[in-house]
Amino acid sequence: MRLQLKYIASLLLLLVVAGCSNKEELVLPAVQNSIKPAVVWKTSIGNGVEHFESSLEPIIIEQTVFAASREGIVAAYDLSTGKRKWQFDLRKPDGGSAWQNISSLWSGGNARISGGISFGYDKLFLGTENGEVFALSPQTGELLWRVEVKGEVLAKPAVGEGLVVVATGAGTLIALHPDSGEQRWEFENEQPALTLRGVGEPVIHAGGVIYGSGSGHVGVVIADRGYQAWEEQIAVPTGSTDLSRLADVDASPIVVGNAIIAIGYNGELVALEMRSGKALWKRDFSSFRNMALADDSLYLVDSEGRIAALDSSNGAERWTQYGLHKHFLTGATVYKNYIVIGDNQGNLHWLDRSNGSFVARQSMDSSGFYTEAVASEQYLLVQSRNGELVLLQTP
Repeated sequence: MRLQLKYIASLLLLLVVAGCSNKEELVLPAVQNSIKPAVVWKTSIGNGVEHFESSLEPIIIEQTVFAASREGIVAAYDLSTGKRKWQFDLRKPDGGSAWQNISSLWSGGNARISGGISFGYDKLFLGTENGEVFALSPQTGELLWRVEVKGEVLAKPAVGEGLVVVATGAGTLIALHPDSGEQRWEFENEQPALTLRGVGEPVIHAGGVIYGSGSGHVGVVIADRGYQAWEEQIAVPTGSTDLSRLADVDASPIVVGNAIIAIGYNGELVALEMRSGKALWKRDFSSFRNMALADDSLYLVDSEGRIAALDSSNGAERWTQYGLHKHFLTGATVYKNYIVIGDNQGNLHWLDRSNGSFVARQSMDSSGFYTEAVASEQYLLVQSRNGELVLLQTP
């Protein structure tokens, strides 16, 4: 029942956003392009995530791009040329007797990759809505191990402290050994009956696993034992309808010095002291999208499309951009001197980091964007819903 309710909550949220957009006949603000981001290369990775609410996104590791599609295709590309290095289909691993008793997933079904891609300990890690976690070789794409876990893996696994930690749709954190997939511990966190379709990506830092929950809490679990250190509520369910009472913490927390910065849907933007969970400052922002940090500035897109830059030490607002208010946007990505944000119509919006003014707009794949772009020092990488991968660069 909880699985069905999570889908219903996401559908209701999308309908609300779409309803607001249609009613107000939203128009994109006029932009005079002052920069010209160049396309370095483009390719495609399977069918992407299509219309599903999947947080699957590519990563850049040194000189290689790793990307995946929901149906099960994982591939590696040369960063500078886009030439494919290898491709592996999780639905069709190389055979032999070792694979004869594996579940029906391998017979050509849908792998339903949603959590990933993560890198660490010289391995790639992915999780699926089928309740499975995979480790692949980044050099060859070889499947190194596969394990089943209890619940859908909807967020990118966290890697560190000798662990791979996955967060499931049921609110459980599961720690696995990176070399074998052997379970080290499990931490259960009760979820409300109705939550958004999504799970916050956990963060491993300084011996702790930082998590957000569907009930509006942020907490820390001791990494080597799986015991809870503390938990604090940053979003309180209010209102008369189930939708208005949603209080998920789906955005990945950010660590700044001795503070954890987290944001809740129908909640607040809060900085919590790392060791105790004590609130250091709070600001009136609500969101389910990932935030971005650069230098001492925190960049976020709130639940209604407001874009803001804040001082990460005290939450003081530096600038706010309302030009995309009510548009359905991705989270923000910092790239060089810019903030880059995608929308569900396939546009990339480029903003000046210093003041939030628009400096460019690019029309890309009309299937739209659901997850934020990925940046390296030199390049910006985007993946559309339909699996189009585009590498961009500015002077």
